[in-house]
Amino acid sequence: MRPVWTVAVVFLGAWLARFAPLLLTPNIHHPDEIFQSLEQAHRLVFGYGFVPWEFEHAVRSWILPGFIAGWMRASRLVGEGPQIYLPLVGAVLGAIGAAAVVCVYLWARRLFGFWPALAAAAVPALAPELVHFSGKALTEVVGGHLLVIAIYLAFPGHEVTNRGRLAVAGAVAALAVAIRLQIAPAVALVGLVALVRWPLGKVAFPALGAAAVVAGAGALDWATWGTPFLSYWHNFTYNVTYGVAAHFGVQPWFDYPAQLVVVWGGALAAILAFAAIGAVFQPLLAAVAVIVLATHLPIGHKELRFLYPLLFIVQALAGLGIAGTMRWLAGSGLVDTLPVAARRPGVVASGAAALLALFLVGRLPSFMMTPAAGSAWLEKRDDVAVSRAVATLGGVCGIGGYGVRWAETGGYVMMHRRAPFHEAHGPEEFAARLPAFNTIIFDRALLRHVGWPGAQCFGERCVVQRPGGCEPRPVAPLSLPPQLEGVPRVRALWPPPASQWDSPRP
Repeated sequence: MRPVWTVAVVFLGAWLARFAPLLLTPNIHHPDEIFQSLEQAHRLVFGYGFVPWEFEHAVRSWILPGFIAGWMRASRLVGEGPQIYLPLVGAVLGAIGAAAVVCVYLWARRLFGFWPALAAAAVPALAPELVHFSGKALTEVVGGHLLVIAIYLAFPGHEVTNRGRLAVAGAVAALAVAIRLQIAPAVALVGLVALVRWPLGKVAFPALGAAAVVAGAGALDWATWGTPFLSYWHNFTYNVTYGVAAHFGVQPWFDYPAQLVVVWGGALAAILAFAAIGAVFQPLLAAVAVIVLATHLPIGHKELRFLYPLLFIVQALAGLGIAGTMRWLAGSGLVDTLPVAARRPGVVASGAAALLALFLVGRLPSFMMTPAAGSAWLEKRDDVAVSRAVATLGGVCGIGGYGVRWAETGGYVMMHRRAPFHEAHGPEEFAARLPAFNTIIFDRALLRHVGWPGAQCFGERCVVQRPGGCEPRPVAPLSLPPQLEGVPRVRALWPPPASQWDSPRP
């Protein structure tokens, strides 16, 4: 098989592993993937959507939402609705993750040959935590993939002389930082290595590519927030000066190592052992992984998703370690000591494939039992299903969340109905606000209390429509961290004007 076709096969396999779960088990790992990215893209394209405090206080760059919005707008050439644009966006994000897997394959193929390289690529391609996160519209996921791609473009295992490629490497590295600021120390390390290893004339090209992206990020903030680089400054000051991140929880430094032990489960020792072997062949990747961990340990608020760049790089190193071990075994003569029947190429290959499958699939139970990771495949499917059901209903003039907060829905990006959302908690508040909405999302436990027939239930979430129309009423403000009480907003966007619900954007 020609090298270009092997790359295509690896890419397609990794992409399918990421895209299939998005279709078969759509879920929400964290509200940020909806309201910080997809929802804002929906707002750009369709003119309505929830506006969380980050997009009023200029804490987020529009790079990722703008990128997603471009694909959402393109999807309208085929049709309209979440059943069209969400799979398309997931396919694009999965393709970026698959491209990072291809980088691992290419590193391994240059070092060890075709079959060991396939084994190396299979590890990050099929690792459960990477498959789960890879299609998510999270900055740490997209930024982590871009970081790996940038490292490969600059350090593929041979001397790079193509100036365009070097410029693209710098641009991709800078884009990773522009999307996820916490990646900056890792990119700085890569830049330092390039500065030490390369002549200044060569360093100039990735520096120019990076400078172009940095200038673009500043210009985008200027256009959207009124000041260059304002979102990056606010991201830092709001979390450090105001302590907003602490509002969402503070964990000790050892929380991250403990989470990794739980997620990797019984495969922990094998992952670390093979990753250590892989680090011999790719020490820069190993150093970047250490920097990513060191960057996040001092930060009080800790979530597994924040470590996604580390998760991917460790799996990439483990894959390289497995490939190196396969190459060593092939040349060591140990296979020749086996019985004749066991030395046949097909038997050896089957045995190696079985061990690799056991290594990957054996981790699935541990991952699925992790509350912050695998069980999200199951726990929030109801929120997705009920929100998408709203998108299929006609005559929606108002949406009510009876015991369901706005952040517990799939947002307007999934509901896709130009109608105000009202929360109601408790029977009295529900009765008082009922005239404002005719479509109700609620917990199954409230099914008898809601009373109207024809409810559709998806696990623990249900939706029903009452007869009649809706009274115009103002929507309530969205939740705000207490640290920001009294802090002026850069843009006052929510509650939106009543006119937002009147006419669709062309």
